[in-house]
Amino acid sequence: MAQTMASISNSDFEQYLKNHTVGKGETYTHTRMGDPKQNIYPGSYNIPPEDHAEFIKKYFKYIFVNGKKEYLTEKQNIETGPLMVDIDLHYNKSVTERQHTEDHIVDAIMLYADKISSLLNITPGTNMEVFVMEKSDVNKLPEETKDGVHIIFGIQMHHALQVVLRDRVLPEFKEQWSGLPLTNSWEQVLDEGISKGYVNWQMYGSRKPEYQHQVYLIKSHFILSYIDREEGWMPEKQNIDSFSTEKNIAKLSAHYTKFPAFEMNPEVKELYEKALQNLGRSSAVKKSGTKKYKLKFAGKPGGGGSLNYSDIDSEETLDELLANLFEEISPCDYLIKETHQYTMCLPVNYYGPGSFDKWIRVGWALANTSPKLFLSWVKFSCQENCRNTLRGANGKFDWSCVKELYEQWCTFDTSNTDGLTNRSIMFWCKNDARAKYNEIRSETIDYFIEQTVQTATEHDIACVLYNMFKDDFVCVSIKNNVWYEYIDHRWYEIDSGTTLRLLISKDMFHVYNKKVQENVLKIQTFDQGDTKGDELRKYNNKLADICALLKRTNSKNNIMREARELFYDGKFLEKLDQNPYLLCFNNYVIDFKNNCHRKGQPDDYISKCTNIEYIKLDKLKHAKTIKELEEFMCQLFPEEDLRNYMWEHLASCLIGTNANQTFNIYKGSGRNGKSKLVELMGKGLGTYKGTVPISLITQKRNTIGSTSSEVAQLMGVRYAVMQEMSKGDRMNEGIMKEITGGDPITARALFKDSVTFIPQFKLVVATNVDFEETSNDDGTWRRLRYVDFKSKFLEKPYEDEIKFPRSECPYQYPLDKNLDDKFEAWAPILMSMLVERSYVAQGIVMDCKTVLANSDQHREKLDYFTEFAKDKITKKEGGKIKKTELLEIFKLWFTVTHGKGGPKGKEIIEFMDKRFGIYNNTKGNQGWHNVAIIYDEEEDTNNL
Repeated sequence: MAQTMASISNSDFEQYLKNHTVGKGETYTHTRMGDPKQNIYPGSYNIPPEDHAEFIKKYFKYIFVNGKKEYLTEKQNIETGPLMVDIDLHYNKSVTERQHTEDHIVDAIMLYADKISSLLNITPGTNMEVFVMEKSDVNKLPEETKDGVHIIFGIQMHHALQVVLRDRVLPEFKEQWSGLPLTNSWEQVLDEGISKGYVNWQMYGSRKPEYQHQVYLIKSHFILSYIDREEGWMPEKQNIDSFSTEKNIAKLSAHYTKFPAFEMNPEVKELYEKALQNLGRSSAVKKSGTKKYKLKFAGKPGGGGSLNYSDIDSEETLDELLANLFEEISPCDYLIKETHQYTMCLPVNYYGPGSFDKWIRVGWALANTSPKLFLSWVKFSCQENCRNTLRGANGKFDWSCVKELYEQWCTFDTSNTDGLTNRSIMFWCKNDARAKYNEIRSETIDYFIEQTVQTATEHDIACVLYNMFKDDFVCVSIKNNVWYEYIDHRWYEIDSGTTLRLLISKDMFHVYNKKVQENVLKIQTFDQGDTKGDELRKYNNKLADICALLKRTNSKNNIMREARELFYDGKFLEKLDQNPYLLCFNNYVIDFKNNCHRKGQPDDYISKCTNIEYIKLDKLKHAKTIKELEEFMCQLFPEEDLRNYMWEHLASCLIGTNANQTFNIYKGSGRNGKSKLVELMGKGLGTYKGTVPISLITQKRNTIGSTSSEVAQLMGVRYAVMQEMSKGDRMNEGIMKEITGGDPITARALFKDSVTFIPQFKLVVATNVDFEETSNDDGTWRRLRYVDFKSKFLEKPYEDEIKFPRSECPYQYPLDKNLDDKFEAWAPILMSMLVERSYVAQGIVMDCKTVLANSDQHREKLDYFTEFAKDKITKKEGGKIKKTELLEIFKLWFTVTHGKGGPKGKEIIEFMDKRFGIYNNTKGNQGWHNVAIIYDEEEDTNNL
């Protein structure tokens, strides 16, 4: 039947084409390439615009559903069709593999987008799709090897303007792709016929008859977002695995007319009209978009070596030692001199009277950067107005203190010290001495640029890149090419350092190009034949060569490979999100150790964020929202001591310490608000809130390491909420104790290395049912905190005595159906309220009688042994119970009373030993004495 339906569908499409066949010389929209040897016959077809959607639908089913082959091409739409690019690559037949990479393609897209922006008046906020199609492999022919790329830009562009665009792109495109061993000319590589519109475009999914096994299919899909003329376009690569051919096939057609159109910039009109005349056509023009990338990056400190400090007895001696140090260091150790310069720019409040806290932190940062920087710490400390404890009788620095400073330096723990490094010093300098910071930064970059003029290797250029962007980027894995970027108080993982790579041909190019332009003006001031002018001209030619190199794909790839080592910080991930006293908001970082909010800095090593703004609490300004939140909490927890406990508990979730080592169980049947409380906390905590499966604490211990992705994602999380559990779930007390105990946890995320971290989260489960068979040991119940949600939120409170009798549901409140809408406004104020509480409580939660009583009640409910003793054991003088008898009766009792399963026999034996004395193991007299089993036929005379 399936074959019959397919044949009907196939004949349907073939008949559709036949119905739209046109003769030679007639207007056509599509053609079929033929090869009579393969029984493939050519044809011409005219599909009216109003029928195009139906045609595409039938074509999709024929090709992609029924798996048929076609050989169709489309005549291009001259006026309102999309911008289409055909890159045609020919190689010597010795080439057997694809030569270009995705980097080449991305560079080409960037280049086209940049040039488009010079032609069109793009509206800010515009999104432009870009589709990239390639064949699965190169075409290996007897005489040569062929390859190619098809690119569709999701904008309308008249073909006359496409010709202008091609002319602007071609010179730079040559530079970008110059590393490929091509045999065809650059004019042939960028198919001019496609730009002019007189060469047909191969339909998506069709193929040439001579290449039966080669068809262009989607390889990449980008969305470019236009910011403004200055910032240009920002790219976002889409997940190609989720790309739907059925939904997008119309966009991959030369006849698609729904892409956005933009007006041409006035200054381009003359070029456009000339191209229009050359095309021999006239038409109106509308235009399309472009893309730019803007990125930032950060690196790692250098350092090493040692010096003799014993004879530093004057500032002159110190300066001489520093001069020798700076003279001997290699260019790649220039970081030492740079760090020294930034340090010496710090203002007096870092080294003067009363500055100890800042002064010592400068020392820590220097020591963490390089042992050679001890000299810089001495130089920093010996300035006028130095700290009083370092002054001699003359009121100036006492040089005998150098020994004391060195002894202090040797005690610095360079493996910790809050992670302070040269970046910290740069950050302080940037904030407190901005002008000097900018001056040093400029000099540093100039130094490395000079090095590249002498030897323009990729490594030298990478050194320039490092010094330009080391504040904001770091490479954490050279092997896997993993990078992080620092933006707005925190670190973001980025794909393969792509944003840094883009800066090579953008910001870095502009630095070099600016120097070229400045030198051109200087050269014009020299007379012909002037030696200095000739030298400057040669120097400038080298700079110009580097400018060209910065635009080439292969060169950029090599620079990035060198940059990995310079930007590498092997301990970065160990530090990420490890400070339990820091909480990141969109605009500030909360420092609970110092009870303040401040701007974030790179060495905070934060990647998580609440994703909301921190608003300093103003009880007058925010009175309305504060009142609403307090009323919300009053309704959730009508009992005051429980409400106060929950305020402290929620506040403790902001700090990553876990002094209480508790596991809070939010307990209560439906309509009680517990899920809404969790949802509100999620709104406030952002990525600091994690969701984990209940299996985390119900699985067997021996599987927690092997299925640990759910554990690895808890790094840095402060509020971990487990999914609703099912009736019958039993807690693995050992795992629960491990997670809440504050001991290091080792876990491994999928496809990543194992990581060890100290849990910072407060563990919570919101549930309607109890854990089954929870161990009765004190170690378990010391951690459990049952928080009963006793309120009911109903449409008509107190009106349904059958379902919700007052005796069982004394706290009933009107259901607010718009509650979710309030969370957006509530979340920032709630977080501010919790921050204020955390400043005082510092993560400590005081137990309350209600919670402890609730927990005791639940413990008694799950205390099967006490229940068993009441039911089945009685005191009896001379009586005796043996282990075999006990275990048999207990198993039978548990099955009848609670169902299958039950606690281990070892646990009931331990209970009996505690309750009735240690088991007597004397031969012939084994048992617990003076007690007896109550059998069903006996009277129930349990005296316990």
